[in-house]
Amino acid sequence: MLNQTPTSAMYRKAGWLTWLALTAVITAVVIYSIAVNQERSVTPAYRSAVGHWFSGQPLYNMQGHGFLYLPQAALVFAPFAILPHSLCEILWRWTIIGVLAASVAKLTRSLNGDGRWFFAISAASTVLAWGCARNGQSTLLITGMMIFAALDLGESRWWRATVLLALAFAFKPLAIVMILLAAAVYPQMSWRLAIGLLLVVVAPFATQRPDYVISQFQDCIRNLQITFQVGESEPWAQFFGMLQAAGIDLPGIVRTPIRLVAAAATLYACWRASRTLSPQRSALYLFSLGACYVMLFNSRTEGNTYTMVGPVYGLLIAEAAFRLKRQTSTNWLIAAVVLSVLNYELAILITPRPTAVWICPLVCVGVSVYLVRRLIEEMNDARSGDHREISDSLSSDTVTERTAAA
Repeated sequence: MLNQTPTSAMYRKAGWLTWLALTAVITAVVIYSIAVNQERSVTPAYRSAVGHWFSGQPLYNMQGHGFLYLPQAALVFAPFAILPHSLCEILWRWTIIGVLAASVAKLTRSLNGDGRWFFAISAASTVLAWGCARNGQSTLLITGMMIFAALDLGESRWWRATVLLALAFAFKPLAIVMILLAAAVYPQMSWRLAIGLLLVVVAPFATQRPDYVISQFQDCIRNLQITFQVGESEPWAQFFGMLQAAGIDLPGIVRTPIRLVAAAATLYACWRASRTLSPQRSALYLFSLGACYVMLFNSRTEGNTYTMVGPVYGLLIAEAAFRLKRQTSTNWLIAAVVLSVLNYELAILITPRPTAVWICPLVCVGVSVYLVRRLIEEMNDARSGDHREISDSLSSDTVTERTAAA
């Protein structure tokens, strides 16, 4: 049931206005860039891959740039690729923004629909989504799908969560982290996800001859290896890129164990949450911790990739401001969003341009520590019997607002 107090309604409208403003600005930018023939977009790589796929040509250039996704990404983008160029560019961006906005709206409804929470999550999500939306990157889309999947996991809707995660993986391999976490934490999901991923694997064989499909899978594996090597050799906006900016260039033999330890710690935190907290809360922690892991340990994380943690930052801001009433935490988390948005512009004032990638991962490390601290607090509350769900707190806030209004 939605919180219908005047304050909540006002904030809810403001939240939708942030999404409308993002959509309007991105639409105007896309139309202008097409008109002056100065497009800044990744969708040509998607469109080209669709054409290459159906004509039986190679999808990958083996240079670590261009089309870096699974062959299935060409199939799921095909409905957009058949449209005229301008219409494709605009409708694609409306779709990726719309899916993320809808997921944030549903997330807020799962938290009792408080409009203040919707505004906080929307504001953080939209400002961090700007770069991805401008470039037409599918990170917005898979983030929305993963949020929907997390909410379905919290409601034991196993098959719907499976479909969403499998489709997200088809669009972008980054979804594999949440898939592996879900398979490990939820026994009901392991065999379902195996079926879902199997269908994703065999789907291309329905659209092309088997020898071509197999060759593209082989090329995809080699291209991903090249992409990973490029990510390891150049500074990117992830944990090791942050260290490189500080003059600490760890070799691959050291990076791999660090990634594995961080992965094990993330899995353990998600597992403990699922055994201690409510299904809804534990599923949100699974998404949040998994998203932070991807940001910090994916070799090719860009500044735009931090779109994925925008909803996480927004949720933490809303919780700190409206549930916990912690002003210091609220201010720090808002600063985290601002610093992430201004990542490059601030970093080049301190470090050379090639290494000006360190602010986003540094902020994400801080937010990850805060997120783990919140998880520990909630688990301690749950064990002591003092734990209250967010919805209960929001209901209490609703009563307070109505009393004040009266």
